[in-house]
Amino acid sequence: MRDDHLTPVLEAASEAELALLIEFLGRPPSGLLWFDRRVRAPGVAHADRVAAVVEEVLRCGDHLVKGRVGGGQGCYLQIVCDALQDLELADTPADGILALELRVVRYVLDSEFERLAPDLQAELLDGFFAGRYFAEGLHGTDAVHPFMTRVDPEHRVVTAGKVRRALRHIGGDQLQRRAKSMVRTAALRLVLRGLAGPVNWVITAWEWLGPAYRLTVPVICYVAFLRHHQAIAATAAGAADADQARAAS
Repeated sequence: MRDDHLTPVLEAASEAELALLIEFLGRPPSGLLWFDRRVRAPGVAHADRVAAVVEEVLRCGDHLVKGRVGGGQGCYLQIVCDALQDLELADTPADGILALELRVVRYVLDSEFERLAPDLQAELLDGFFAGRYFAEGLHGTDAVHPFMTRVDPEHRVVTAGKVRRALRHIGGDQLQRRAKSMVRTAALRLVLRGLAGPVNWVITAWEWLGPAYRLTVPVICYVAFLRHHQAIAATAAGAADADQARAAS
């Protein structure tokens, strides 16, 4: 499978860079990539491993349980826009897909990134592009992320103002989740009786663990990291070719 916005980035990635993504996508509960022989068998071509990763990203890109089980039908650009909507960020058109991805990156660095001091914003982004946030592998955002704020690149703290703003921001969504859970539990009780509680817990855990926070957001951030560095390398190579052409003439 090929995706115009995702496949070229992964094809240009090194085997080590791709391996980090494969390891992340293979983790349970959402990841099923380890079942694909293209990522496990020795001697598989880089392009085939990329195709397997693209298929897994698209499969998990649907933010509904039925979509993850039944297979994704969308494209990477739509996944990025869906993630922005899930995080309640702007999904209006931008100057290229990297600009859209960076909206997700800034949220992951701090859920109120624009409120941070400009020098701290720059320091966080510099650390991100230096690979600091992937030193221990890919990982999702934690449950307290909306309530924490950065005081420096290495430390987060809870601030009363941010807690109040976060509660106001997510309050309606949480009420809807609670109402949906109550309705679902009542419906399950009619058909499963004693198993209604465990089944409802499993469904809730699946919704929280994947893929919006466990999988999609970290993948978008990592692809943005790769895309950024590939763009810099391409610009440098173009400048070097231009210099050589001028020297030859």
